[in-house]
Amino acid sequence: MISQAVRTFLLSFVISSVFCYDINTYNADYGVYVGELSSPESDISGQVFVVNATTLQIFNLTFSPTQQDLYFWLDTKETPTKEGVKAHTYEYGITPLGPFPEDNDRVVVHVPEKNRIDDFKSFSIYSFKTDKNYASLVLPEGLKIPKSVALTTEFSGKRYSLRSGPLYVIDRRTIKVYGFTFEGNKAPKTYFYAGRGASVSYSSGVKVAIRGKDEKEISEISENYRGGKDIILELPENYDIFHIDWISVYCYKYRVNFGSVLVPTDDTLANLPPYVPSFKRNSDEKSMTRGVLKGSAERRNFTFQLGDIEHIKNYNVLLTTRTDKLIAFLLQGNLRSPKYVWHVNSVMTPDLYLMRNVTYNFNVEGGREKMIPEFYNPLYIGDDENGGYNELSENEIEKVTVYSPGPIESNTGPLCLWMHNKDKSANEPDTFLDCDGWPEDVHSFAFTPNETTPSVLYYNSGNNFNMGGRIFIVDELPEDIADSAEVPYNREKWHTLALSRQRADKVNGGKATLAAVFLIILTIMIA
Repeated sequence: MISQAVRTFLLSFVISSVFCYDINTYNADYGVYVGELSSPESDISGQVFVVNATTLQIFNLTFSPTQQDLYFWLDTKETPTKEGVKAHTYEYGITPLGPFPEDNDRVVVHVPEKNRIDDFKSFSIYSFKTDKNYASLVLPEGLKIPKSVALTTEFSGKRYSLRSGPLYVIDRRTIKVYGFTFEGNKAPKTYFYAGRGASVSYSSGVKVAIRGKDEKEISEISENYRGGKDIILELPENYDIFHIDWISVYCYKYRVNFGSVLVPTDDTLANLPPYVPSFKRNSDEKSMTRGVLKGSAERRNFTFQLGDIEHIKNYNVLLTTRTDKLIAFLLQGNLRSPKYVWHVNSVMTPDLYLMRNVTYNFNVEGGREKMIPEFYNPLYIGDDENGGYNELSENEIEKVTVYSPGPIESNTGPLCLWMHNKDKSANEPDTFLDCDGWPEDVHSFAFTPNETTPSVLYYNSGNNFNMGGRIFIVDELPEDIADSAEVPYNREKWHTLALSRQRADKVNGGKATLAAVFLIILTIMIA
């Protein structure tokens, strides 16, 4: 077996040979080469390729972030400006960049939704707050973008109701099959099979994985596919669409081809996107379900407080959204993560179900101290999943609709933290609430969804990314979804930080807010 370090070195050596190609030249393994990401003022470098209309990949990236405010950036001008937009990675989403794992052979970068790479003129690593370009390249005019290809061929067979819609070749190793129909629960030991030659044969083929089903090993087709489901096939590592002649639904036991399609031999597939490996979660990563809070007649108030992201390890959360997947990945401890996330009525980042034409009160206790970004969290409701409204460029803000009332900056309140009770006794709860301030300091706003309100919105922090969750706007509350249990707490027994602040206010004339925040930090460190 070749070690990952050796493989990365060999790939770097191979990639260096690409420099003999001109800018805007297609390479079947890597995509269209658009240049070197570099700057005379920094040691950042990397070779950038266009994978498809919405994806870039960077090889040999040398990048050691020295500050907290660097992003991959796309702009309609040849140099980056504040009017550009963030490009996101799996590792960091649209949050500021941190170091990438050393064993990564590439960094994959995605263009924002509703955009294409040829909408822009430059790609860079950029500081939004300081308006500084750390490394950039100008995208070539007339950019040749690799394209996926729809085939006219379909699966069709006389046995086990085999049929399908057309096949769509996404990239060199990935094929989508529309409307696949097959009685796999009746067929004996059948697999997708691909190989070379004029006809399908056992000796010249190899099993093909179904994405989402064959993550660890390829198993036989045992499901009854009824045509309402599209499936995605992934060819093995040493195969691609250019090195096979057919794809078959093949009975491995009796050596029978139930039905097959031929791969075009002309130049139909000449400019396919290269294959980009998808991120693989750890095998021991736990499956989890999000909490749920329904806006029933008994629950018209929702209180938003903060909780340490470490508490996620104690929850059972289903990875359904990009934020969920990011949080789960960050728990592996490799990359920068948000320190805190919203807890609503003591439940961590729950899904909220709110009824149309019903008024709800949102109470905000996420901190209002601008000097410490983690403790400054104005709450807002919008149609953007990632949040961080104050950290968006003008171009990005134009694409966001805010549904909470008033300026976002006005929706702040005192700081309340749900903390893990590490030294609890048998009769004490696992968590406790730590607050700086008084109940009368809490800021509240009303929210009344109506007939025109989108069916899915998000609650988020205006100052920090990936802290919130989803809001489902419904006509009737679902009966088949159970409410999460809330952790009871007594407002009259707030932690001594509030008393400390009161005493300090008397001594210092009400100018001890920052000191109270430092007390919170000290409490967190001790807890």
